[in-house]
Amino acid sequence: MSISDINRALAGAFTLSPISMTEWQIKNDATFQNGEELKIYLINEKNKWYLTDKKETLKYMNNMYDLKAPDVKNCIAAVIRIYGFSIKAGSLTGEVIDEVQLLNVIFNYIMCIGQLANMYAFFDKPE
Repeated sequence: MSISDINRALAGAFTLSPISMTEWQIKNDATFQNGEELKIYLINEKNKWYLTDKKETLKYMNNMYDLKAPDVKNCIAAVIRIYGFSIKAGSLTGEVIDEVQLLNVIFNYIMCIGQLANMYAFFDKPE
């Protein structure tokens, strides 16, 4: 899979903005509730492609929740498990296997971030 394959797979739904030879920002219209842009990055490491948020989701959540609280930790784990992503060194990460599934993975990634950022709906009040 090459960056050209990825651009074709995005089909105008998103645009890539190069950052380096191995990293691109996926431009999208999604925002957090506070109006901040939801930043998504596509990185290539050891010939594998990954989506990452560079810790932005957890930074946003840290302002709303006690991220060390057991109920919050359990909720975060459940949400990322549903979508098949992981948190590595504070970054929400997901592997992109091929360009055929790319749009689906990006949309699921955005939905996952949305559920994480809006977990307060499941609690009595944000911490």
